[in-house]
Amino acid sequence: MKKVAIIGVGGKTGTMFAFELKEAAEVLGVGKEKEIEIMNQKKVYIDKNGRVELFEGKVIKDTEFKEDFQPDFIFLATKNPVAAPIKFYYQKFKNKEKVPTLLISQNGFSPLEDAKNALKEIFGRNFEKIKIVRIILFNPIQKKEVENKILITYSLPLRIALAPAFAKASAGKKASVPSEINNLIEIFKVANFEVEAFPENEAQNLEFSKLFLNLIGMASASRGLSIRDGLSNPEIFKEEIESLKEYIRVVETAQGKFLNFSRYPVRVWTILINLLPTNLFLIFKPLLVQLINQEREEKTKDLDEIEFYNGAVVKLGKKMGVATSVNEKIYKRVLEKLGK
Repeated sequence: MKKVAIIGVGGKTGTMFAFELKEAAEVLGVGKEKEIEIMNQKKVYIDKNGRVELFEGKVIKDTEFKEDFQPDFIFLATKNPVAAPIKFYYQKFKNKEKVPTLLISQNGFSPLEDAKNALKEIFGRNFEKIKIVRIILFNPIQKKEVENKILITYSLPLRIALAPAFAKASAGKKASVPSEINNLIEIFKVANFEVEAFPENEAQNLEFSKLFLNLIGMASASRGLSIRDGLSNPEIFKEEIESLKEYIRVVETAQGKFLNFSRYPVRVWTILINLLPTNLFLIFKPLLVQLINQEREEKTKDLDEIEFYNGAVVKLGKKMGVATSVNEKIYKRVLEKLGK
């Protein structure tokens, strides 16, 4: 059985993955001291599709992690940025013959590049041998405290997309999913995840495509409104569409592209949004509000990572020479809301 160390247990994403993968692999959950203590006190529960279960599994504090566990995979499920935790854990494998494959699942389009730079700083030229897999999760997850208990809520089936993103691509290599990650795909499938695998040359586009989905609802959330309430307002709805139009122009200028997923045809959506005038979308507003809100399952948007959402769009827009005034407005509104 393959070994997986999941970094960030205690947080909503890390806890979910640790809970779901434990039947398919030997899982070690690693988290902050305070969160591990809460888990050891049996105060963390999983609520999936209305069924509530106590979280059970092997968990340790981050200060207790040792390379002796010898994981096949290190799954980094912490929040952005990724460089510091990667350095903390991978320093332990600097002189080891076997280095775990790194799995990263953070939002935005900078984690992949940040991960490669962090590994290069540790391993020097040898960083090119380290395998990286970019994972994106489609299901919204909510974490809240209920009656002195922590409740992690999500629905099934869990859907992910992934792509190998090795530190250095092999020149002339055919674009396909390499055999090195077949074991990982099998782990997810045994754990009943719905998995879509993409070739290595699509890893960056995977990031671009997921951020498109993340940006939906940010104009509403920046005003403290739910997606349903925000999109129901014509002016906020227009701001949502205009922010996506800006993002599409930024990605295209950066020579990126958008991908279609089985449940989320992002590429099709971006083509329509890019071609059609904003006012035309108002005709279909009620239907769009219903569809988007249904996918979000009433979950609130997390504003803590605004730097990696609209902030990232603004930053790349400046680099590419593309105007992003709407995204900048949303970005500044969220910073004010967060007191930054």
